[in-house]
Amino acid sequence: MITAFSVGVGALTSGGLAVSPQVVAAAASAALIAAAGNVYNDLRDLEIDRINRPNRPLPSGRMSTRAAATQAATLGLAGWLLSFWLSPYLWAMATGVAVGLYLYSTHLKSTLLWGNLLVSGLATAAFPYGALAAGGMGRAWLPASFAFLFHFSREIIKDMEDVVGDRRRGLSTLARVAGPRRAAAVAVSSSAVLMVVTLLPWVMEIYGLPYLVAIGVMDALLVLVAFKMIRSGGRLTDQRPSRILTMGMLLGLLAIVLGESL
Repeated sequence: MITAFSVGVGALTSGGLAVSPQVVAAAASAALIAAAGNVYNDLRDLEIDRINRPNRPLPSGRMSTRAAATQAATLGLAGWLLSFWLSPYLWAMATGVAVGLYLYSTHLKSTLLWGNLLVSGLATAAFPYGALAAGGMGRAWLPASFAFLFHFSREIIKDMEDVVGDRRRGLSTLARVAGPRRAAAVAVSSSAVLMVVTLLPWVMEIYGLPYLVAIGVMDALLVLVAFKMIRSGGRLTDQRPSRILTMGMLLGLLAIVLGESL
């Protein structure tokens, strides 16, 4: 859902027609590919999730691995074919994202920072994808740059939350290799840079007060999560920080919508 919304936000920043059959189809395409990537990643992470997230459909047994594999293939193929119907440029982007999601799940997830950087980069693609579907890049670079920093922090935090299962599987995440305190320092630093960067559109008078209010609430959530990480020494025992950041992600998207519309 967030992926489709992000495509719509990218279209809004393009300066073209933000709501059109082309943009709706692009949003559906991106959402299908993202969903396929998530399901495939869950398949690859089944043993880890038995420890870190046992209530999910696969580790709990509510969904079979065969059904999940079929679902991932169906969703991915549908999204990829839809992108081919839209335009050669969008098809090329969709293909690159699909390959990136595959490489993340199969090779880069277990590497030090490379997987985090790849996921952060892939998260930015939804905005130029939507902008191109609407006819031009416009200011898609703004939400894309925010998304990279936001997702990088969130990926580090998710690794901190999953450190127990990752340790048993021998994954080389930052939280495991450098320790929770250093991982927390990296996540907090990335969040701090993000908070500064998100103020620039208001300082530069690109967006007005409604944007500032929404982005201010998002930044407050980043501060809340940073405080929790610092206070715990980076030892996160639940998924509340990443859930808070999911709310922050939605607020960031809302801020761009308000900035472009008001």
